[in-house]
Amino acid sequence: MAFAQPINNTEALPNRDRVTARCVLLGLGLVITVNTWPIYGLYVIHINQMVFSYMAMALMIPFVVLSLGLNVLLRKYWPRAAFSPLEMAIVFSMGLVGALFPLMNFTGLIMGHLATPYYFASAQNRWSEFLHPHLPHWLFPTDDNGAMRLFFEGLPPGHAIPWEVWIVPLFWWFAFAGAITWTCLCIAVILRRQWSEHEKLPFPAAQVALELVREENKKIWPPLVGRPAFWIGMAIPLTVICWNILSYFMPDFPKIPITRAGDGVTFLHISRYIPDRYFYIGIQFFIAGFAYWTSLDVLFSIWFFYLLVVAEVYTFNRIGYTIGTPGLWSSTHAANAWQAFGALACMLCLGLWMGREHLKGVWHAIRGRKKLDDTEELMSYRTAGLCGLAGLLFIIGWLHTAGMAWYVIVPFLIGMGILYIGIARVIAESGLVYLRGSMMPPTFALYTLGSANVPAASMANFAFSFAYFTDAKSLAMASMAHCSWITAAIKGRKRMIAIALVLAGIAAAVSSVAFTLYLGYETGAYNFRAFEFRTHPRIFDYWIRQMQTFNPPDWKRIGFFGFGAAGMALLTFLRYRVSWWPLHPVGFAIMETQAVRGTIFTIFLVWLCKLLILQIGGIALYRKGQPLFLGILVGFILGVAISATVDTIWFPGSGHSVHHW
Repeated sequence: MAFAQPINNTEALPNRDRVTARCVLLGLGLVITVNTWPIYGLYVIHINQMVFSYMAMALMIPFVVLSLGLNVLLRKYWPRAAFSPLEMAIVFSMGLVGALFPLMNFTGLIMGHLATPYYFASAQNRWSEFLHPHLPHWLFPTDDNGAMRLFFEGLPPGHAIPWEVWIVPLFWWFAFAGAITWTCLCIAVILRRQWSEHEKLPFPAAQVALELVREENKKIWPPLVGRPAFWIGMAIPLTVICWNILSYFMPDFPKIPITRAGDGVTFLHISRYIPDRYFYIGIQFFIAGFAYWTSLDVLFSIWFFYLLVVAEVYTFNRIGYTIGTPGLWSSTHAANAWQAFGALACMLCLGLWMGREHLKGVWHAIRGRKKLDDTEELMSYRTAGLCGLAGLLFIIGWLHTAGMAWYVIVPFLIGMGILYIGIARVIAESGLVYLRGSMMPPTFALYTLGSANVPAASMANFAFSFAYFTDAKSLAMASMAHCSWITAAIKGRKRMIAIALVLAGIAAAVSSVAFTLYLGYETGAYNFRAFEFRTHPRIFDYWIRQMQTFNPPDWKRIGFFGFGAAGMALLTFLRYRVSWWPLHPVGFAIMETQAVRGTIFTIFLVWLCKLLILQIGGIALYRKGQPLFLGILVGFILGVAISATVDTIWFPGSGHSVHHW
C-alpha cells in the first residue's frame, strides 16, 4: 500500500506556505458554485444528484478543472502565480465543507421538513393532532398567508418571497448544523494523528485529491497525470459516456450499459429468497478510481462479508425468521442492520481503546499539564477539546429545547456518535465514497428504549432528525476527518485554515438557502421532482405510527447488536493476534446497505485487478497502475461534466442520469 507523503512546497514557493487571501477567495467561489450549480441542475434541469457521495461530484468537477486546467496553465505561463499544493488543499477542504449543505445533504431536507407539516397535512394523516403540537415555533415557520403552500406551488405574479417567515427557523437549524460540523472538526483534529500516524489509515479518497495538486521538479503536470497510462485511463469512461450521450439525441442509438445509472441496469437473480437488487452487475468508475488506493485486505473484507450477509439473508428468508421491520433508511433486513451497527460500535470503541495513549496525551494538553506537538493540526488540542465540548453542550441543549427528553438524548447521541465517527473511520480505511450506516440513530434510540418510553415530542424530534441523517451524506465527521488529513499532509502554517473552513460553512449555508428558496417560490418546490421534497410524508407518517404504539425495549434487536459487537471483537482479536488471518474486520461493520449493494461488483473487480497486479509485478507494477486508475476517475468526472453541459443546453427539464450509487 502506498501512503501519501507530506508535500513540502516551501522551497518552490516560499511565500505560499500559509493561508492566502486569494486561495480563500477561490475556495469561497468554489463553495458558492457547489451550492448553486447542482441545485439548479437537479431542480430545474433534472440531471444527476451531484452531491450524492462524500466526494461530491459538484466539488470534484470544478476542482479537477482548477487543478488540471487553471493551475497547469499558470505553472506553464506564469509560475509565480500558480497555486501551491497547500493553497489547493485549502480550496479543496473548503469545498468539502461547502458540499455538506446543498440538496438532500441538509438544506433541501431542512426546507422540506419545515414546509411539509402544513402543506401535506390532511384529515386522513391526522398531523394536526399528532404532529403540529410538537413543532417548536422557533424551528418551524408559520403558514401565514399560505407561505408554505406557495413555496411548494410557486408565487403568483407580482408577489414577493416571504423571506421573513424563514429567517428565525433557518437560523436555529443552521446553528445546529454548524455546531455539529464544528464539533466534528474538533473531534477530527483530536483523532487525526491516531488514525493517520499510529493506525496508519490510508485515507484513499484524500490521497487521490493530493495526487491532483502535487508538484514535481517544476513540471507543469502533477506526477501521475503526466504519464501515458493516465490518458489511457481517462479515455475509458470518457468514451463510454460520450458514446451514450449520442443516445440523448437518437433514442434508438445503442448504449454501452455498464454504468450504474440509466438504462441497461442488470441484476443477477440467484434465488427467490434473495432480492435481485443484492447483485447489481455494472461498473462504477467513480468507486474504482478511489478503491485502487485501498489496501487489498480491506477490499477483500468488503466483498467477503457482503456475500456472508447475503447468505444470512437467504437463511432468514428461507426459514421465515424476522425480528420486524428494519426502520427508515436501514439495511433491508432488521437483524443485519442491528448486527452491523453493533459491529460498527465495537470497532469504534476498540479504536479508541487502542488510541488511549494518544488520547491521554490530548487530555493532558487540554488541561494544560503537558505539551503535545500539535503544530500540524488545524487548531491546538486545547482549543479542539474546549470548543468540541462547547459544541456538544450546544447540541444537547438544542435537542432538549426542541422537545427531546433528557433520557432520550442519551441513546440518540450514542447512536449519532457511532454513526458519525464510525462511518468516518470506515471511509478513512476503505475509500468508499458512497456509504450510509446500516441504521439511523432515531431507530437505535426507539428500540433500545421502547416506544412506550419515548414521549410524543421526542418522537417528533426523531422525525426532524432525518434532515441530518437521511442517506448519510450529511455526516460531517467524514468530511472533517479528510480536511484534517489533507492539510496535515502538506507542510506549512495551518492555524488559519479553521477560519477558512468556517467561512466556507457560512457561505454554503447562505447561498444554498437563498437559492433554494428563490427556486421554490419561482417554480414551485413540488415541481422539482426531488426526493427531499416528496419523501417527508413517509417520514412523518412513520413516526406518527410509532407514537401510537406502546412497545417495550426490543431485546431481539439489542441481541443482534450484541452479536455484531462480539463478532467484531473476535475479528479484531484474530486480526492483531493471528498473523495468517486474512480477514480485515472493517467489512463486517458495513455489510449490506443500498450504497454497498450498488458498488460491490466494482469493489470485487478492483480487488481482483490489484491482486493480479501485485502477484505479477509486486509493488512496482502497482505504482505503475496508479496513473491508470487516477485517469479513470478524472475521465469519469469530466464525462459527467460533459453530460451535464449537454443536458443544460439541449435537454433542460429532462436531463439524464450518469452518476449514482
